[in-house]
Amino acid sequence: MRFFKKLPITTQLIINGVLTLIVLIAILSQSYYSISDIMVRKNKNYTAEMTSTIQYSVARYTQELRSILQNIGYDTNTQKIYSSNSLMDSYTAGQALTVMAGNMVNIKKDIFDIAIIGENGKYFTMNGNYDVVRDLMKSVPDDGKIYNTGFEKLNIFNKDSKMFFMFGMYFYSSYDSESFAKKLGFTSIMVDLNSIFNEINKISNNTEIKYYLMDKNGMLYAPKDPLGINNNQGIKDLLFNQKNSSSQQIIEINGYKYIVNVSNIPEIEGKIVSFVQEKQLFSEIDQTRARILKIFSMSIIIICLLFFFTINNITKPIQKLIFFMNNIKSGSIKDLRKKVKLEGSSEINILEYEFNSMMNEINNLTRRLFETSSKLYEVELQKDKAELAYLRSQINPHFLYNTLEVMKGISLEEGVDKLYEMSKALALIFRYSANGSNIVKLNDEINIIRAYIQIHIIRFGSRLEANFDFEERTLDADILKMILQPLVENAIYHGIEPKRDKGILWVGSKFEDGKLLIWVEDNGLGIDQAKLDSIKLKLAESPHILSEQKQDRTMGDSIGIYNVNNRLKLTYGIQHGLNIESRKGEGTRVTITIPGIGV
Repeated sequence: MRFFKKLPITTQLIINGVLTLIVLIAILSQSYYSISDIMVRKNKNYTAEMTSTIQYSVARYTQELRSILQNIGYDTNTQKIYSSNSLMDSYTAGQALTVMAGNMVNIKKDIFDIAIIGENGKYFTMNGNYDVVRDLMKSVPDDGKIYNTGFEKLNIFNKDSKMFFMFGMYFYSSYDSESFAKKLGFTSIMVDLNSIFNEINKISNNTEIKYYLMDKNGMLYAPKDPLGINNNQGIKDLLFNQKNSSSQQIIEINGYKYIVNVSNIPEIEGKIVSFVQEKQLFSEIDQTRARILKIFSMSIIIICLLFFFTINNITKPIQKLIFFMNNIKSGSIKDLRKKVKLEGSSEINILEYEFNSMMNEINNLTRRLFETSSKLYEVELQKDKAELAYLRSQINPHFLYNTLEVMKGISLEEGVDKLYEMSKALALIFRYSANGSNIVKLNDEINIIRAYIQIHIIRFGSRLEANFDFEERTLDADILKMILQPLVENAIYHGIEPKRDKGILWVGSKFEDGKLLIWVEDNGLGIDQAKLDSIKLKLAESPHILSEQKQDRTMGDSIGIYNVNNRLKLTYGIQHGLNIESRKGEGTRVTITIPGIGV
């Protein structure tokens, strides 16, 4: 840190700028990757939620198909047809079976065939797919359980082929006690595979997610094959060999990366696979990132220009000042009478003003060394005039001293911002006090009080709070100039400053009974009763002007209050002036009473 402090200010600023830029880039990058990670997790959660819903829907759907299949196999009419040799019974039962099957197909539109092949050589089919069922039934175990055969392709004459899956089971006699548990035949339901996708589409309306189904044999299918992977054996093998019941991975398909989620569907002994193109998932983020990068780049350019302008605005005036000081140091007497001219920020202007003021003071001190004793009287006379003007402006030297000390301390510790605000407020007070008019509007006096209090708020920080309560119609009232500042000063230095906890000022005005009342109140230390009685006695005296020695001797630190009281009585009459109320440890309230009309 010491090494850094010793570096030139230009180097320090450049290092700070580079470090700031690195931090901003790091934050921007981290934010992008964090958002991307969040998007991936949200997509995974969304897909998992959709998949869970789809699994439930498919499970319910297949359960309905299983119930239909069992109802057909163990229906009384089915049992009669495939266990009885009576032609009449078979005919009657066959008609009833046809009606029942037709009703089931009407209820479940996605069932395109119901087929039964009996051990007695009889068979039943709604749409003539006897040969297809006969071939597929060979792969079904003969144990009475319901099985599905996986996805199959059915070529239909003069029509497009159709993908389907079949639920089938061998059924046994339960109607005739003599032939109970005898195998009667095989019954099956052929279902359009698109029906499951209809269920999926009802649940998910996100067109960016592409869903595929995979059967127990590893066959992959989706209507219209949106990614063109129905016949991609490499992807089929990769997904089929996925052992986890639910997993996510990234696969490249046709030159694009896809985020793939695989989940098992036990009811069909298969899997549901969702594909989301990574580019689509991150498209909004990429667009936002592009916009941010453009804005960031433009901002960096602008900041760099402003940064170098600021560096130049600081270092050049300082270099010029150092050059000027070196000339003086080298013994150039003529430079003592010159003024350095610096162009830069307000702080540089303050530095220029203070330096020139110092140089002027040095010139004055040098000149005074050669002045004769004959001018001592003139100096003393000028001093007396300055002190009289100083008393008229009501600015206590104690205030000026403390303000300047605070300004020096703050400038050294925190920089020049607060010093600037204090100097600005102080300059406003000086300009106001130098104004020749002795009668002002109350609103103008209030502005000076606000500036004065602002200086002390900077000084005390959170230890000082000011509250204002001025009646609107009093703001245009004419009052004597600089009658509030001494009261506020007195409240701060004698009431609030000595106490340790927070000090509060209340300043306000109002009309009452034809008079204008203006008050300054604090919650400071207050005044003990004996001293308060002494002050009230002096305020009640006839107005007079005391010498500096007499003021110091008789009034102590309350010169401002007595001076204001004297001016009020001399201007408005002895019935007007100040009234002071105080309680030890609770605070003090000073009230000005003057006529309620303009002077």
